[in-house]
Amino acid sequence: MIPKRIFISRPIEESGKTLKAFASHGGQLSSISMVRFEPVAFELPEVFDLVFFSSIRAAEFFLKQHPAPSVQYACAGLETAEKLNIKHQITCDFIAPLAGNPQESANVFRDWLGDRRVFFPKSEQSLNSYSSVIPDHLKIERVVYKTNSKPQQIKPCDLYIFSSPSNVKAFLEMNVIPSDAKCVAWGASTASYLNDHDISVFHQLKTGTLSELDDFLIGMLTPNDRHEI
Repeated sequence: MIPKRIFISRPIEESGKTLKAFASHGGQLSSISMVRFEPVAFELPEVFDLVFFSSIRAAEFFLKQHPAPSVQYACAGLETAEKLNIKHQITCDFIAPLAGNPQESANVFRDWLGDRRVFFPKSEQSLNSYSSVIPDHLKIERVVYKTNSKPQQIKPCDLYIFSSPSNVKAFLEMNVIPSDAKCVAWGASTASYLNDHDISVFHQLKTGTLSELDDFLIGMLTPNDRHEI
């Protein structure tokens, strides 16, 4: 049976088809990001071969200051690749196979990169999952945006879906997760942060896509529930 009240740390337009249907049929959904972002001015490096975007947000803040230079592009996950293609007509030559497992995907990227020089636009709170495996002489890193907490109180829920460690951090500033609630983590980094704060992870998304989240939520439904939404 699907939970009666669900929280996801994303705005409703980025929550997927199943949660939108859940809310439109009277389900109690709190779809709220607990963080906000602001740009940071940065200089474009003189020499680099490709840009790696760890998220569509990093891409947006990069491209606002420096419209797509003529280099190769790589990114962490299919969802980011699709948005880059649709919004900015950018095609990625490398797409991380498992966005929810950055450690494994980072090693795949390192092997693919070879001896080329990569530029990483990032947040000041970046975990540097991909850049940390790249030798210093083959990488350039720049902070292009800042992540700030905007916590708010949320009514107790049955299911919590956290999209990033920064969202978990902000959420816990004003909230406590009920002992009988279930938590879904958007990838290994979020799962690790939850575990570090003694919060059990019921399910971890591996590919980091909305379709994966939809499939997981549909799997929680009984046949009658599926018919209703």
